[in-house]
Amino acid sequence: MILHRYIAKTILSSTFLVLLVLLALYSFIDFITELDDLGEGNYGLSKIFMYILLTMPERIYALIPVAALLGSVLGLGTLATQSELTAMRAAGISVGFINRAVMLVALILLMAALFVGEVLRPVAEQQALSIQNAAKTGTEGHQSEYGFWTRDGNHFNHIERIGEDGQFEGIKIYEFDDNNQLRVVTRAASGRYVNERWVLNNVVQSYLDTDGVEVRSVAHARWHSQLNPGMLNVVIVPPAFLPVWDLLEYIHYLQRNHQSVNQYQLAFWSKLMMPLSAVVMVFLAIPFIFGPLRSSPVGTRILAGTLTGIGFHLFNQSFQHLGLVFGILPWLAASLPTLMFAIIGFVMMRRVN
Repeated sequence: MILHRYIAKTILSSTFLVLLVLLALYSFIDFITELDDLGEGNYGLSKIFMYILLTMPERIYALIPVAALLGSVLGLGTLATQSELTAMRAAGISVGFINRAVMLVALILLMAALFVGEVLRPVAEQQALSIQNAAKTGTEGHQSEYGFWTRDGNHFNHIERIGEDGQFEGIKIYEFDDNNQLRVVTRAASGRYVNERWVLNNVVQSYLDTDGVEVRSVAHARWHSQLNPGMLNVVIVPPAFLPVWDLLEYIHYLQRNHQSVNQYQLAFWSKLMMPLSAVVMVFLAIPFIFGPLRSSPVGTRILAGTLTGIGFHLFNQSFQHLGLVFGILPWLAASLPTLMFAIIGFVMMRRVN
């Protein structure tokens, strides 16, 4: 209906405006933070601007719930200030009708959050980290001070560096038997994933037994491993920056190798709950307009919405960290704050109705 579209357009315009303001503020703060590393290697202003631009989807993704609440409160508050909501109610338009228009906005924001979080953010964030690392260290690819460790059954693998083209460099594979005794140590200068298998180059293998150590050298060798280049992105990039499907694949890999998965499961459930958080925030805007604050100035409503949004964000982040520390089930740690605010919104809506 025309009225539905009009209400939704008003709220979306306000949400977009709020998001722009918050995005500018947070981008400026991140820019000031990055200036501390100015001059490190080739990390100049141009690289900093490129890094800030590429990490924009991450900020948009994080700010959508708060912007949804503030934009909805501001949009509905504008309609209330101009007496348009009063005219609608006088014409027989129910709160439920207005609520359906608000939920249309929530659906649009949910789809936008999914697109930004699962399509734009992973690619942009990985590119941003690659550019930042290359500028600071002067080298292409990904590396850390201690390299990367993975487990594959009885094999423990250490990779010093991952090149930009996906090639491994400085590979060490420690193979243990069923009695946890080290039996084979394999060192390779490099390795590449070809036809769903790893091919190692310049390989030196040390076989350990009770008689001593036997060393063999070969130019090339196949490495049978469950690892693939897609899984390695999980090692390089923080879990929160990865698509849901990559997280799921790596979680299954860790479970098969009896490794801890809580951190990755928490990231998985957090990514599932984040779009729903935006929906809950939009839903909460209705009681701010038709509830106890309906006679308050728009500024008071915006302040209340801001405090609610910030409170949700802080509680959500804190509870997730506490969940990791105290061993709370990942799905509960990720979903409880959103569920609590949804219940609060539902109770407030009952009072409005």
